[in-house]
Amino acid sequence: MAELLNENFTLLRQLFTDCLAAKTNPINTEIDLDEKLKLGSLLFVLIKKINRKVKYKVRAGREELQAQKALVDNNRLHLQNLLYEVNYLKREIRHCYQFKSQDEDIDICEPDLVGINELESSHKQRIARLERELSLRKQLSDDCAKLLNAKTKVFHEIITKMENLATFAPSLRTLLKATKPLQEALQLPLEQIWKLDNKVHLLPSSLYLAYVNLRLIEMEDINFKINVMGSEEEVKNYEAERKQTSVNSLEKSQFFQPHPLYLQMKIQDSDFVNDSIVINFYNFPLLDLVTGYCDIGFNESDIAVAESNLLQDFLKYICENDVGENVPYAEINLKIEKENFAMEDFYKYLEQHNLGKPYRWVQEVCGISSLNIPKSSNSQNSKIKEFAADVVKRIKLYWNSRLWLATQIKAFMNKNLDHYIDGKTANCKPNCSLVQWSSVNWEEYEANAATVPYIEEELVESSFSFYRAVIVFSSAKMECLISISNKYPHNAPLWVITVHWNGHHNALNNSSIKFMEHWTNSLCDSKNTSDLLASQLLRTMYSFDIFLETEGPLYQPLEYNKEKSFIKSFSKRTRIRPYKRINSGPNNYFKQ
Repeated sequence: MAELLNENFTLLRQLFTDCLAAKTNPINTEIDLDEKLKLGSLLFVLIKKINRKVKYKVRAGREELQAQKALVDNNRLHLQNLLYEVNYLKREIRHCYQFKSQDEDIDICEPDLVGINELESSHKQRIARLERELSLRKQLSDDCAKLLNAKTKVFHEIITKMENLATFAPSLRTLLKATKPLQEALQLPLEQIWKLDNKVHLLPSSLYLAYVNLRLIEMEDINFKINVMGSEEEVKNYEAERKQTSVNSLEKSQFFQPHPLYLQMKIQDSDFVNDSIVINFYNFPLLDLVTGYCDIGFNESDIAVAESNLLQDFLKYICENDVGENVPYAEINLKIEKENFAMEDFYKYLEQHNLGKPYRWVQEVCGISSLNIPKSSNSQNSKIKEFAADVVKRIKLYWNSRLWLATQIKAFMNKNLDHYIDGKTANCKPNCSLVQWSSVNWEEYEANAATVPYIEEELVESSFSFYRAVIVFSSAKMECLISISNKYPHNAPLWVITVHWNGHHNALNNSSIKFMEHWTNSLCDSKNTSDLLASQLLRTMYSFDIFLETEGPLYQPLEYNKEKSFIKSFSKRTRIRPYKRINSGPNNYFKQ
């Protein structure tokens, strides 16, 4: 249509051009001009016809477009209605689940359903359940009314007793003041106990739960004490400051500030009266977190400073894989990040103020769950009590074992082995002598070639305590390097032995020294941990005697004679020495 219209316009333009030319040159053009005017009129008519057709088609196209738009809008509206109905049905389903009847679990006596169809049977079961539920509700309503009456009665009794107490209180204060000399004579610090009770009720919920459980342990163990530290005035100031300051406007030092009251747990041992371990529990209310800090108090006259390292930093070994290097729950990280603080700032604050570390076992003793909510059910409280008793038992075991270990090391430094020999070896004593026991550092331990296997197998770390023992028997000398793990007594000390006699012998070049070393380090399952290190030392000294008495006859001149009781010097192709000592009456017998 558009092409036809363009062609007509082109012809019409040509006719106009010809007419203008004929007008300027009228010779012999009258007849042609009339014909061209007629032709031009016909072209005008044709152009008007084509124009009407074009407008008609344009209007028809627009009407069809509007119809399609209306159809699309109708379908879209229908789809939105369907989606709205789906969401509405889902919401109603959730509401139905929330208001589900509680009669489904009611036990009822099933009626005789013989001869009744399934639909009628289901209906009768539902009616029976509803009737049973109604009777139970009536019974519970009666019980509730009785309890409310009892509550009202008890409330009136409490008011009466409080009135009597208010009238009796002045006389009681006068009586207590008059009997104060008697209290001091009988060592009954009643006022201190009352003050402690007042502070106990000001404790945060987590520390209060820990105090209750640890208090029960204190009543059964005289070597265990639990106290509440801090003053009531500090608590009042702390709470007033919190009320006046918004949580969002707190500074870092205020956000990380612990509660003014904290628990102090003190453990002693009857054999070490002057030594004690003190563990403080600090609560951080804004973080729902509790930390534990350990402070050692020992008698430096009994334990040298070099051995005091053995008493430090063992709280992180109370529970396996709980060293306090990470916060136990992810919610605490989110709280700190929400305040635009970093975890490094929190740990730095703990270290600067000696507030310990957030051990997971501390949270469990204080009843803090993974949701940071104190547990309150009876079953959970009993579990917390059992766990707290187990933790105290572990701490006492670690503490006593470390004290005994330090005592042994001090005795070795003084070359005093009589306490560990008398009554245990009968008439047989080691012929060799301990001439030196000293502490060494990690570099000296690492420099010895015989320690390489232990270091490569990661059995020894630089954080361990290291010692050197020198044992001499005539011209032979044995040098022992001892590494003591921080997990002692669970991990027994490891001994690396080198014998200087007719050469240098160690576990790398001499199988006899390897067996000797294995025999000493195998004493790791000893039930008596109070003298484990001394037992290892004596076992090493006996093995040194056996080694020289079995190896000595192979060299001339003869320097070592057989003095121990054993049948043969060597056994099997490995030529195992009779290192194993067996008590047999008044004597000792050695065998492979």
